[in-house]
Amino acid sequence: MNMHLIAAVVVAALFIVSDAQAVDLSGFAAAELRAFPESPAFSTQNPGFAQSSVFVQPEIRQEWSDGANRITLIPFGRYDSVDSRRSHWDIREFNWLHKGNGWNLRAGVGKVFWGVTESRHLIDIVNQTDAVEGLRGEDMLGQPMVNLNIPTKYGNWNLLYLPYFRERTFPSRRGRLRFELPVDTEQAQINHATNWHPDWAVRWSHTFGRWDVGIAYFSGVSREPRLVPNALVSPTALIPVYELINQVSLDVQGAVGQWLLKMEVMTRDVPGKRFAAAVAGFEYTESGILGSGADLGLLLEYQYDGREKLSRTILTNTLPTPHDNDVFAGIRLALNDEQNSQLLFGVTIDVNTQATVASFKGSRRIGDNWKLEMESLAFFNIPQSDILFGPSRDDYVQMRVIRFF
Repeated sequence: MNMHLIAAVVVAALFIVSDAQAVDLSGFAAAELRAFPESPAFSTQNPGFAQSSVFVQPEIRQEWSDGANRITLIPFGRYDSVDSRRSHWDIREFNWLHKGNGWNLRAGVGKVFWGVTESRHLIDIVNQTDAVEGLRGEDMLGQPMVNLNIPTKYGNWNLLYLPYFRERTFPSRRGRLRFELPVDTEQAQINHATNWHPDWAVRWSHTFGRWDVGIAYFSGVSREPRLVPNALVSPTALIPVYELINQVSLDVQGAVGQWLLKMEVMTRDVPGKRFAAAVAGFEYTESGILGSGADLGLLLEYQYDGREKLSRTILTNTLPTPHDNDVFAGIRLALNDEQNSQLLFGVTIDVNTQATVASFKGSRRIGDNWKLEMESLAFFNIPQSDILFGPSRDDYVQMRVIRFF
C-alpha cells in the first residue's frame, strides 16, 4: 500500500471541500524509556540496559454538511534507538464517514474493535496487530475497509469489506521481547491468496436489558500467522505463513449490581481442522473505598484455547498460544481525582506449567496537556517448551511522558 499517496490524497481532500468547517487538529507526542534489568537471552540482541524511543500521533478531522460528512486522518510514527523494525510509521486511520438516514458508511483506512474481556482480546480480528509496539497485542495497524453500520430496533448490523490484508510486524534480531528465532517478514507467505484478498465480516449486536450480546462472522486471511522454521529459505529464522480461515464468535457482557460479567467465545477453521477458544470471567467493583472517591476493581478470567493440542497433531509447525489453559487475576484502582490517576496490576498463570506473567500499568495526568505512564512486565517459571521462553529474560520497566496538543 502506498502510504505517501494515501496521505497526499487525504490532505488534498481536506482543502477541496467547499463548505467544510475549520480543520480540527489534535493528538499527542511522547518520549519512552524501557529498562531491562537482565541481559538478553540471545547474542544477536542489543545488550544495553535501556531502550529509548519517541513517537507521535496527530489527529486531523474535518466535517461538512452539518456533520453529515467527516474526513479523519491519524498517522503514527515512532523512532527507536535499538530496534530498526520498531522505528516505523503507519496510517492508523484515513477515512471518510457519511451519516445517512438510519445508516452510516465509513470508507478508507480505519479501526474496528470487537471484544469485552480484559486479559485477552480473543475475537478482535478485523485489524492486524502491530507487534513491534508491545507484547500485549493492544496496538493495531490501520485496516483498509468499507464499513456499513445499520442500527435497527432489533439490533445493530455492522458489515465490513476488507480488500487488502496487512502482515503482522515483529521485532528484529537486535530487538528485545522476541522469539528464540527472529521472524523473517521478508519471506512471509499467504497460502492460496495474496495481500489483495477480499476479506469480509459481519457482526450483529444488541442490548437485552443489562446484557450486551454480539455475534460475528469473519472470512479471509488469518491475522495470526503460523511461524514455520524453513531450513531452505532462512535456517536461522521463522517464516510467517498466513492461512485462509473462517471464524464465528460470540461476546457477552452483563452488569449485575457491582458485578460485570464478561465472555468471548470463538471457533475457527484452519486447513483440515477446526478449534475453539474462550475467555470468561468477571470484574467486581467496590466504589468509595475507605471513605474516599476511589473505585477498586477485582478481576478474574479463565483462558482456554484448543490450538495448543492442534499444533501437536495436524499443524506441527504452529507455535502454540500461551493462552491455552490460563487464569488471569487483576486489581484495578481508579482514584477518580482531577488527574485521572489509574493503576492496573495483573497476573496470568498457566494451570499446567505454572508459567507466570505479571504486569503493571499506571497513569496520571499532569496539568491540562501532560500525562505520565508507567508499565512493567515480568516472567516467572517459563519452560523451554512455552512460546514465551524467547522473551522470558526480557523483564522491563517502562516510563512514558506524553504531551497532548
